[in-house]
Amino acid sequence: MRVDMRHSMAAAAVSVVLVSSGCSAGGGSAPAQAKPSGAPTPVATRTPEESAGGSVEAAPELPDGKVIAAVADVHGNRRIPLEGGVRGGALEIMVSCKGKGDIRVSIEPSGLVFQTECVAGQVSTSLDQSDLGHDRLPAHIKVEAPGSVGWAMSVGQA
Repeated sequence: MRVDMRHSMAAAAVSVVLVSSGCSAGGGSAPAQAKPSGAPTPVATRTPEESAGGSVEAAPELPDGKVIAAVADVHGNRRIPLEGGVRGGALEIMVSCKGKGDIRVSIEPSGLVFQTECVAGQVSTSLDQSDLGHDRLPAHIKVEAPGSVGWAMSVGQA
C-alpha cells in the first residue's frame, strides 16, 4: 500500500477541524455532542515538508518503526543493503524526491515493487508499507531513478 503523505495529512487536518467545530457528515443542525472524557484528543502533526526529513539532503523521518537503513542526497540508481536482512511483518519505506521523473523501488528478494512520481521544483514524499510474509536473509532495496532526480530514503521495521 502506498500512502501519499500530503493527502493523508490533509485528510487528518480536515477531520480535526470537523471534530473540533462540531460538524458532522449529515450536515444537519443538531447540537454538537460533548466528547466522552476518555476520548483521545486530536494531535497536530507536521507534514514531511515541514520536518527535518522534508528534503532530499536528509533521510525522511518514519512515522513508526525502527530505522534499519537510511540514505540521503542521492541521484540515480542505488542498491541499499539491509544489514541482517528483514523480519516477516510490516516494512516501511519512505522516499523524498525532487526533480521531474519517477522512482522505482523494489524489495529484494521478495520482488515487491512500488513507484513514486517526483515533481520538478518541489519535494515529494511518499510512504509504502508492505507486509512481508517471512524473514528474508539477505535483503536489499533496489532503487531505479533518473540522474536528474535527487532523493532520500528511510527503511524501517517495528
